[in-house]
Amino acid sequence: MLNKSWRKTFIVIMLLLAAGLYPAVASAAAPTAAAGSAEAPAGNPPAKKGQTAGNDVSRAADRLQPLSPEEQQQVLSRIRQKFRRPELLQGHFTQTTTFADSTDTQVASGRIWLQGPDKMRWEYAEPEKQILVTDGRTIWYYTPDLNQVMTGSVKEMKEARIIVNLLSRLDSKVEGYDLKTARTGRRLVLSLVPRKGAEAPPFEKLEVYFSEPGLQLTETRLVDLFANRIAITYRWDGPPGKPRPKAFFMFVPPKGCDVMPLGQ
Repeated sequence: MLNKSWRKTFIVIMLLLAAGLYPAVASAAAPTAAAGSAEAPAGNPPAKKGQTAGNDVSRAADRLQPLSPEEQQQVLSRIRQKFRRPELLQGHFTQTTTFADSTDTQVASGRIWLQGPDKMRWEYAEPEKQILVTDGRTIWYYTPDLNQVMTGSVKEMKEARIIVNLLSRLDSKVEGYDLKTARTGRRLVLSLVPRKGAEAPPFEKLEVYFSEPGLQLTETRLVDLFANRIAITYRWDGPPGKPRPKAFFMFVPPKGCDVMPLGQ
């Protein structure tokens, strides 16, 4: 069982891996909104207890314009191509979490580096320093205040395997999920909802937003299994650059640091 701090952070790891696309220069991120609502302004009330992602889908459907099968295949093909490129994208992120059992929200921010097809480095600056990094095979989560690093194999973690392989092999038929693509305002949205009866789904709903043209990543939104809503907006520094060395996406524990396997 993952501890509370790691569970929240791991959800965001999945989001970042799922949204690890490599656009040209992304436009300024849209204002953060509660995850699971389409084009909802910031400050909307959180979901009530017992409210499911399915309710959000039905309400948002009126504002979405679904893509035709032909358009969807074209979009998915472009996503696969972008996700596989060995290019570096760097910028800033802001994460807003709205909890299902209260009106409280939690805001975190920091720097992010994404490199195709499966590398990521994420450094929290606020509210506390943390480092999340993966080379596509191993995940490290370092908390300086605790002098502790948690690490595990992507291959051995079902949730990580699902997301790491999601976009690089993205197709209209994703096993165990209903995938939909639509336009909403000036953005495209890709949404994934686990099918009923799916075995141990990692979330209730995941949305990835892109500005047009160019499929520029602007935001990811997620409703977790506890009905908490997590939204991440992105501000990119510029166009994709040259790949970083492999060591940049690995972590060497400091001397005296406690090393623990994920799940403890």
